[in-house]
Amino acid sequence: MYKNNVEIVISRYNEDLEWLDEYPFNQFEYIVYNKGDNEDFIKTNVKHIINLPNIGREGHTYLYHIINNYDNLSNIVVFLSGSVTIEYKKTKAVTILNSIIESNYTQAFFKGFFHNSLKDQYNNFTIDQYTCTYKKNFDKNSDTKLKPCKIRPYGKWYTYFFGNTHAHYSTYNGIFSIDKRDIIQHPIHRYNHLIQTVNSNSDPEAGHYMERSWGAIFYPMIYTIKIIE
Repeated sequence: MYKNNVEIVISRYNEDLEWLDEYPFNQFEYIVYNKGDNEDFIKTNVKHIINLPNIGREGHTYLYHIINNYDNLSNIVVFLSGSVTIEYKKTKAVTILNSIIESNYTQAFFKGFFHNSLKDQYNNFTIDQYTCTYKKNFDKNSDTKLKPCKIRPYGKWYTYFFGNTHAHYSTYNGIFSIDKRDIIQHPIHRYNHLIQTVNSNSDPEAGHYMERSWGAIFYPMIYTIKIIE
């Protein structure tokens, strides 16, 4: 199997993406969804730059990609935030990409946490303020106040979108890969419904709900290999 089985989506705001020149990142090609007001970033192996309004954090970016490429997704889709340069994020991304390489580009990997119940784990979770972890992004937008989700706390939001789905896996930082079959097992209107919760503000609380919910969004993730942290 070949590298063209893999497509990598980057959600970028003001990051310079210098990590694209490093191994194993330099072994792949990239689609950059640019939500910033500049293109001051490394473009090594970047095959497409798509400009989007700065709304919805990375969750909006990833859902936008799925919706607009639903019928022609690659076998493996990797989603990365532009701030992979932060060490703990880079370590996670490197693990995922190296695992894909070692599988001869045949397997997707979801690195995260196992919970007896994803809904119960975050049931009462709310968040009113968040400070950006990447300095260049914070320098450009230092507002820490989030737009409250219309449905909160997390448990109510989860029930609204996923009903009685008993999902188990979560991940942070918007860094994971997913097998196409685990995406298209659900109809496109599912993703159109989900994107509505993060499409009206640059810093929605719902973006943090989304970050914790990829294991429910792609439930039951039959084809994607789980790496438990």
